Amino acid sequence: MSKPFFTAGLRTPFARAFKGDYKDIRPDDLLLELINAQKEKNKALWARGVSDFIVGCAYPEGEQGYNIARMVSLGSGLNAPGLTVNRLCASSLEAVAIAALRVKAGWGDLYLTGGIESMSRIPRGGAGFSPSEKVQQASSEAYIQMGFTAENVAKEFPTVSRAEQEKLAGKSHELADQAWKDGHYQQMIHPYLIEKDQFIRVPVNYEKISSLPPAFKEDGVITAATSSPLTDGATSGWVASEEVLKEHGYQDGLEIEHASWGHVAPEVMGMGPVPAVQNLIKETGISLDEISAFEINEAFAVQVLASGSELGLDMAKVNAWGGAMALGHPLGASGLRLVMTLHGRLRDLGEDGARGIATLCVGGGQGMALLCRYKKFQ
Repeated sequence: MSKPFFTAGLRTPFARAFKGDYKDIRPDDLLLELINAQKEKNKALWARGVSDFIVGCAYPEGEQGYNIARMVSLGSGLNAPGLTVNRLCASSLEAVAIAALRVKAGWGDLYLTGGIESMSRIPRGGAGFSPSEKVQQASSEAYIQMGFTAENVAKEFPTVSRAEQEKLAGKSHELADQAWKDGHYQQMIHPYLIEKDQFIRVPVNYEKISSLPPAFKEDGVITAATSSPLTDGATSGWVASEEVLKEHGYQDGLEIEHASWGHVAPEVMGMGPVPAVQNLIKETGISLDEISAFEINEAFAVQVLASGSELGLDMAKVNAWGGAMALGHPLGASGLRLVMTLHGRLRDLGEDGARGIATLCVGGGQGMALLCRYKKFQ
């Protein structure tokens, strides 16, 4: 079997929904802009031709509907079919996993993957949101709002204080700012209209953060500062066999070794990474001590801290270049952002064979985790 590798991740900066520079940009046009940039940056892979273009999108309707993957393929001249994938926040992580599995199975040796979400122009839940009474009879919290799930996690893990959540939120901004200053993000950014992610705030005003009112419940502990902000953005990257990447002169890649999924009750959605990572450990036999870097999507500070505690993670290895509370969380695009950040972090470590895990919580009470290994090509 061929080993699948991720490489050449490229994304737009993440912009503030409703007020940022992408609020008037159609999501299909935003993704098209990014894929056209991939065409220029990776001409040899583009010219070789891909087996498929696989795109993650949490709410594939309206301007990001009608199989946006195929529409952007047509618009960019990619000369490929298109598949749009929806696993809400894990949609583009799922896109990478699907491409990797196809390479491993020999059903193609080169794929382009993407992720897109306009939270300005496509409403969460969808424009025609209509909950099923039968589903609610079987699972009363099936459609629970995400902010309330964070409050439920906080209630279930009272040791994760509001102060601790605020400390993590502030650290996310500081680490993201430092990663930008160190030049880590520039190589994976297509500076369309803006140069960098719009949410990073430094120096962190901890006094102001502590004064914010609860965002979802009057007596709650979750605030705007300890939640991921509403965001617009697009992500992309190539998944190919080692042979293809060597043939075209790529120096390294992130091997996609394994993917795992898990589920929890919808009302504690944020704990989804726990069963996903536990399943990954069980299925691969790997120890978490062997993992050099973790990327956990920061939907809310409380779920990152609670998940890390349940898994026994070394939090110094988690989100060392900042996370979604600072960078933003355009739902369908975030999974791929985790993968490209993980690639950059493992490359920066300079350890051939170093492993990392990218994981997210997912609406409806799900989790997904991807095990990756960094490799330098000889």
